[in-house]
Amino acid sequence: MDVERAMKNPASVFLTPEALSGSSELTADQKRAVLLQWKDQLQQLQAAEDEGMRKSEPAAGTTADLLARVTNILSRIDAGLRQASRSG
Repeated sequence: MDVERAMKNPASVFLTPEALSGSSELTADQKRAVLLQWKDQLQQLQAAEDEGMRKSEPAAGTTADLLARVTNILSRIDAGLRQASRSG
């Protein structure tokens, strides 16, 4: 897998945030970084949509739905990283 490509355009590598989360090819820190990038891109897209500059919808759902899913998975990864740092 091309981690650089995933960082630039997460949706081009992973069809869904859940696919990214389940990937065994990335560390938790890499998943977090890619999810943060995806979240930023979705927030920018949502802002554009809110301003009336509607773009085509992502295949895996609406922008708001994808943003919620990315944020949820990011929260779970952050919690896991915090727990790992306390116990290790």
